[in-house]
Parts: sequence; C-alpha cells; structure tokens
Amino acid sequence: MNKTLRTLALALGGAVSAVWSGGAHAAYTFYNDDGANGRLSGSYPVFTITGSDDGSGNEDTAFYVQTYATATRISFTWQYASFDAGGSAYDPAGWILDGAETQLSVDGGPGSTSRGALTVAIGAGQTFGWYVHSFDSTSGAGVLAVDVPPPVPEPREAAMLLAALAAWAVAARRRRDA
Repeated sequence: MNKTLRTLALALGGAVSAVWSGGAHAAYTFYNDDGANGRLSGSYPVFTITGSDDGSGNEDTAFYVQTYATATRISFTWQYASFDAGGSAYDPAGWILDGAETQLSVDGGPGSTSRGALTVAIGAGQTFGWYVHSFDSTSGAGVLAVDVPPPVPEPREAAMLLAALAAWAVAARRRRDA
C-alpha cells in the first residue's frame, strides 16, 4: 500500500472511531462524600450506584463523574429502586452537571421505582455524572442503574463518513487500474 493510501486509511479509521465512540469516557471516578459506604457495580457504560446504608444516620452522596475535554451529548436509560423503609424521598438519585443535581427518581413510598431515558448536552470542561443521595444512611438504600448505549452518528457525521469511504474506494480503484 503506498503512503497516500495508508495515510487515507489511517485518517478514515480515526474518523470512524471518532464518529462511533462519541468521545472518550474512560475517566469516570466513583466517590462518596462524608466517608459513607455507597457502592459502584460495573463501570461506564453499564453500571449501578447503590447509595449509603451504613446505619450512621448521616447524610451521604455517592457520585460517579468525569470532566469532559470537549462538548458532547450523553444519552442514557436509567432505572431506580428504593429499598428504604421510608421510601425514595429519603434516597433520591439523578444526574449532576457542574455541581447542580437534577433528580431523576420519583419520590414515593417504600419500594418506589421509576425509570426513563434522557439526553444531556455537556460543554467542554464541564463535569457530568450520576448520584444517589441518602438523607439518613439507614433503613435501606436507593439504587440507580444506568446504561449508556453507543452513540448513533449525527446525519452530517454519517454523510462525512460515507464521503470518506467513497474517496478511499476511488483512490484504491485508481491505484489498482494504474
């Protein structure tokens, strides 16, 4: 393969990777404030956050967040269940953008559940993620399960990808015919 075709193939591979990956998501970090015992099962893009239930009577929030270098959009589905004897109002869960929490869970009695799908626009340099809060860390935990499916390319990105594939095919054919 000549140098031009190799360069074109590498550029095409990079474009395909960028379109289908939707940006880097390797830097998510899990932590608890106030030293409690919230847990993370799995990792991005499919994970579950279980809020604190250490019996301390203290407030705690379990977070799973990352700071994005470039602007992006995250689409995800979520499911929430409360195992708190007082209901989900004691263990709300949701998403967080630059410190501002937006509750996804619906407040209700014991055994409350809720679910949904959402897309969030994230700017360059913003910190985004998910949380489960506990007001008392007793009587059962809130559990938030999240699934972030691979992004579907925007129509403009898909058109650029097809144009790059066509250019690569033409270059390969000319090379073969020469």
